[in-house]
Amino acid sequence: MKATGMTGALRCLSADGLRAEPLRPEPPPALDLVTFFERRLPAASGVCEGVWQDTLYAPLREFLGRSGKLLRARLVAHGWRLAGGCGEAPPTLCLLPEILHSASLIVDDIQDGAVLRRGGPALHRVIGPERALNAANWLYFWPYRLLDELRLPAARRRACADLITATLLDCHRGQALDLGVQVWALAQDELPALVAEQSRLKTGRLTALCVGLGALAAGARPRRLDTLQRFGEQVGVALQMLDDLTAVLLPARHHKAGEDLAAGRPTFAWVLAAQRCSAFAYRALQQQARAVAGGTDWQPLRASLAEACGDDALDHPRAALAAAGALLGGGALPAAAVQEVLTDLERLERAYG
Repeated sequence: MKATGMTGALRCLSADGLRAEPLRPEPPPALDLVTFFERRLPAASGVCEGVWQDTLYAPLREFLGRSGKLLRARLVAHGWRLAGGCGEAPPTLCLLPEILHSASLIVDDIQDGAVLRRGGPALHRVIGPERALNAANWLYFWPYRLLDELRLPAARRRACADLITATLLDCHRGQALDLGVQVWALAQDELPALVAEQSRLKTGRLTALCVGLGALAAGARPRRLDTLQRFGEQVGVALQMLDDLTAVLLPARHHKAGEDLAAGRPTFAWVLAAQRCSAFAYRALQQQARAVAGGTDWQPLRASLAEACGDDALDHPRAALAAAGALLGGGALPAAAVQEVLTDLERLERAYG
């Protein structure tokens, strides 16, 4: 899926909330995470510079180069425009969630024992878990420094920093749910609620951050900010549903299903199984899951889960994306900006098949 330029006639909101004349902004500069990273590195020389290059900067440069679609950067730009921001959202602002997401992927891969990430080896497989963890932690803290570079009123910068902190706390609580229990330890009627909360905190809150950062920086009022963050959270949950289900259903993503099944992770594939299987059939799946975690082949379990999910499995994330889009129809949001978001959601849905 290619990133959309999201151009078009935009309207700015004046201080009193009245609409000004349409603007025709210049096309935004290309968002290149690697170039951005290289230009912002602290200056250094001598022996320390060499060590930093080997253990931190060079590995991160290569990893960030796999950043792909920059979906989260586009969501920040959407939030900016939906809140009535003038012109294009600041590129630095747009890339903050991409940096945080990259940090979370590095940590997730260490915790999951992952082998691959974005078409290459997981970072800890290249530089070791100790150095990879240090690099991820550096990325977690870097956005706070970058916020200070933005030409925003001090109150808006503080609000953005507070939102980042609150989101990181929520994401780590979601990760605790992901790491803290295996599917065979949960009752059939308990699993859906846990997966829903895990996904809301771990993925939904991160996408809510993207839209929220753009809206806060543009000066959104509380009611509009709340609507946009609820939209972002719903999009994030839908993305997690797509990720979990396509891992089980699509051959190109079966390696991801293998990682989840080997760890006994509760996912949306298990949610559908819990909702559709008899108690006897579900217990059989749980027994298979325990055996896979002990080292047996995971492919038969993946096939069983795919059958349990049914042919209509992807209708659920599609409905969730549609519900997210519907949230934008209830407020007085700029029509052109709303249409750009809906177009982006359609591209996203098609990209997952």
